[in-house]
Amino acid sequence: MAETACPFCAFSPIKRGAERCPRCNKKFVDDVREDSVVTATRLGGITGAVTASPVPVAVALVVGAVAWFLRVLDVFASLKDPVFLLAVPALLVAGAASVMAAAGPAKHAPALLGLMVMAATGLWWTPIQEHNLAFLLFGALILASTVSEPSSIRLKAGTALAAIVALAALGALALGPKKGAPLGLSSIVDERVGLRWELPAGWRQVDRLDVLLPPKASARRAVMLASNGDTLSAMLMLDRAGGAGVCDEVLVPFPELVKSNDEPGGPFPRGTRALEGGQFMAACAALPNGPVLALVVHTTGPAMVLPATLRVLATQALVLADPSGP
Repeated sequence: MAETACPFCAFSPIKRGAERCPRCNKKFVDDVREDSVVTATRLGGITGAVTASPVPVAVALVVGAVAWFLRVLDVFASLKDPVFLLAVPALLVAGAASVMAAAGPAKHAPALLGLMVMAATGLWWTPIQEHNLAFLLFGALILASTVSEPSSIRLKAGTALAAIVALAALGALALGPKKGAPLGLSSIVDERVGLRWELPAGWRQVDRLDVLLPPKASARRAVMLASNGDTLSAMLMLDRAGGAGVCDEVLVPFPELVKSNDEPGGPFPRGTRALEGGQFMAACAALPNGPVLALVVHTTGPAMVLPATLRVLATQALVLADPSGP
């Protein structure tokens, strides 16, 4: 029922729809209802577009987690990833659960997980390029489709594409080399001198290296050059003639090298000390049966990787029987 009396001066009657009192001219107060444009979660908290429509994001994250999990377990290809990379699928699943529950940093978690996947893919690059590119694209799509406050089209289309790309990354592993076949492994052999160098995954033989000045090869000296195609390169030499000046000849281009506490291992005699300095690390020693073996490693990245790289490359050097021996 409409008011018929002024609440201020009790004037009556007042016509329906009047905004002011005819006697005291005071304005009547109307109840104004304001609707919030912020969407509420199922748990009652404030959320954004990602957690308001969590299913597409969660599905994409779970598909990516499954693909990465099968990669680390070497189900389709022998990539020999470190076990701690299982943290990637674990975090993806945790992110999917957070989005579904709209709990914790759910609103921003998918975008951060997309960056994590791209970083992990770049740091642990595999010899299967299609797989690498697919996972880089997966991370980029997750990031692009969830960052800020995405529209419904951007959110659903981007996460759907991300799930498809994650399956493509898994397919690249399945269609690549069979499980158990070493990926990217190659070897360099000098049958005339009797030296074999089994290169780690991702490494390949090269004809020349600008940063390393190798000694001249001969009928009794094998010189091998290799690179991982990125920041690391190496030179391996075996001189069957031997002699006290061979190591000096190999190491003369690196006058800043000093003895370190690291041992190269492999065919080098026990107690051989590696030499280090700047972006280089080397080892040179006469083997028990006479020949001299030398290995020099260079990096354009952090020098901390040199000791491990030197050891790995040294253990892959196989000194064969002397073809010219008795």
